[in-house]
Amino acid sequence: MQFDLPTIEPTTDLPKATNALLQAVASGEFTPSEAADVGRAVDAHVKAIEASDLHERLARIEESMQHR
Repeated sequence: MQFDLPTIEPTTDLPKATNALLQAVASGEFTPSEAADVGRAVDAHVKAIEASDLHERLARIEESMQHR
């Protein structure tokens, strides 16, 4: 199975990726089961982005607190 999934850098790109998955199912390119597998990978990627973003935000807050 090969699929060109749109890049998900900020989590706001997620709708593009989920739309692409839905279109792949609708066109018969993916079965619903295959799309679910890809969806789980997308979900893990989004969680990693969110964790990284939270870490960066916390580091900036801690840095600003040290300079007060």
